[in-house]
Amino acid sequence: MHLNGEDLSALVSRTRRTYDEGAAEYARSTGRLDEFPGLDRELDRFFAALPDGVVLDLGCGAGRDAEYLIERGADVLAGDISAEMLGYTRRRCALFGSVQCDLLALPLAGGVLAGVWACASVLHLPRVAHPVVFAEMHRVLAPGGVAAISLKAGETEGWEREGRLSSPRWFSLRGPEAVVAELTGVGFVSARVLPCGRANWFIVEAVKAQASHSSGSVPGRT
Repeated sequence: MHLNGEDLSALVSRTRRTYDEGAAEYARSTGRLDEFPGLDRELDRFFAALPDGVVLDLGCGAGRDAEYLIERGADVLAGDISAEMLGYTRRRCALFGSVQCDLLALPLAGGVLAGVWACASVLHLPRVAHPVVFAEMHRVLAPGGVAAISLKAGETEGWEREGRLSSPRWFSLRGPEAVVAELTGVGFVSARVLPCGRANWFIVEAVKAQASHSSGSVPGRT
């Protein structure tokens, strides 16, 4: 599928509006970790792989995953396209900071994060845009940093009305091998597919190459 910049911008704006308008509904339907089988183990695995530093929960929603990572001892920077969703997360969690952000252009300096956790967020962009998101993750990670991305397996993409929100959202289903290839293509030195507790979902964990030095700060901290 080909999208020009104007089409992609319109899709992003529609997604932002959907989550702003449906924030309360979404918070009620996704707020409990035990409603997502295996997610606690996936978060544990990600946390265990992290070097020291700040973790970005990219597409944080109402703060479910951020809260769990904070309880494990992580410093979490919450990021979401929806200001309303970020409000829920700020009220729920003792965050390192928060930032309203578009996955395609993260408002962060390069090399400042230990990890990026992207649970069911990248799939709300068309497949053609995913390498741009992966390149942004690579850019903001420090050497040795880890990205974990959960996606739904399949070949279709388009607007769908899914049960957690009454308004349609864009869903891009992916094959794991293609995602691994795209992550290595933007510079990650390793990318592997890991088990997921939810049917038809998978997680790809990718690591940025180690280096002797890194520096930077995290703009957008609140």
